[in-house]
Amino acid sequence: MTEGDLKEVLKEVKLVRKKLERLEGLVEERLVGCEPPLADEVEAVAEYEAAKKKKALDLVPLKDAAKGT
Repeated sequence: MTEGDLKEVLKEVKLVRKKLERLEGLVEERLVGCEPPLADEVEAVAEYEAAKKKKALDLVPLKDAAKGT
């Protein structure tokens, strides 16, 4: 590779890194959120964690959950 090729690769890597950092920020903002969870969400998480600890979870395939079974 020539020096010009290496500079072009470096330029592309910096561009990809900049876009990745922007995407990470969007993911964190949307998935983690800036707002605290609602009371029912906190309760649901607590129930899930308690059931998980007791190993009392019944996992249902999504296709069955959509049918209401």
